[in-house]
Amino acid sequence: MVSLTVIGLFVVGIGIGIIFRKSEFFLKVTEKLVAIAVFALLFFLGVSVGSDPRIVNNISILGWQAVLLSSGAIIGSLLLARLMASFFRKKEVSANKQERTNTTIGSRLMQMLRNQSLWILLFFAAGIILSVYEITPRFLGHEDVSTATLYTMMIFVGSGIGSDPRALDILKQTSFHILIVPVIVIVGSIGGSLIIAQFLDNVNSANGMAVGAGFGYYSLSAIIIGKISGGEMGVIALLSNIFREVFTLVAAPLVVKWFGQLGAIVSGGATAMDTTLPVIIKATGKEYAVISIFSGIILSVLVPVLVPLLLGN
Repeated sequence: MVSLTVIGLFVVGIGIGIIFRKSEFFLKVTEKLVAIAVFALLFFLGVSVGSDPRIVNNISILGWQAVLLSSGAIIGSLLLARLMASFFRKKEVSANKQERTNTTIGSRLMQMLRNQSLWILLFFAAGIILSVYEITPRFLGHEDVSTATLYTMMIFVGSGIGSDPRALDILKQTSFHILIVPVIVIVGSIGGSLIIAQFLDNVNSANGMAVGAGFGYYSLSAIIIGKISGGEMGVIALLSNIFREVFTLVAAPLVVKWFGQLGAIVSGGATAMDTTLPVIIKATGKEYAVISIFSGIILSVLVPVLVPLLLGN
């Protein structure tokens, strides 16, 4: 079963990472290897999509379905965050008010362009285009190639998390009550996507929940979902979770205004630990950085576990 192998290799990777936790060089190399594996797998996914005329002809429909599923996941998380805000001690944030209001949509879009999301889309699009015009070698479309790359990547991902000193340091700084933040994201995202899936003809409940369980970790979730449920769902998962990241980068200040400080954190999902962290801090204040990173780490660890389990594979 794909899910057991993925989870097993992920755990092995964490163990390897813990062994080399004091090596900064190991962490940097692992991050590079993960990036290479992600780009390769998204290219392979593009090749798979490009070879299926049905998916290519319906890409716009899949895009709208992705936006709807992502919206369900985001709204579900935001509503729960609003309800659970009373569990957190209210902090004075007026000192950071000027810092939080001087960012522009343009600067947040530039932050997005500096992140991997643009490159992910380019590699994915390149795979589709080259496959449509039959330029890619045949072996790239072979299932064994993508499977081997996926399994290798899972070891790298686990190693990266296990060797990252931030993970243990953040855990030492946390108190029990902030555990509710990743729980809000998990319940809100999966529940919101499940509701939306009931209105989409080609997305069943399991696939809808799995897309929501990507928590914005678009590269890994799209690869796993595409491997288990097919290229069509892989495309939806990729676009849905990229939309979640882009939404947070652009709308974080508005989210905080309407849903409170936790809103930006739960909106970012797994990306709250890295790619969306700067805009979250700008919108909420530095005092929320630890909560944001903690939630992102927990969710990132859970993605390769929850997604295959929800798909029942």
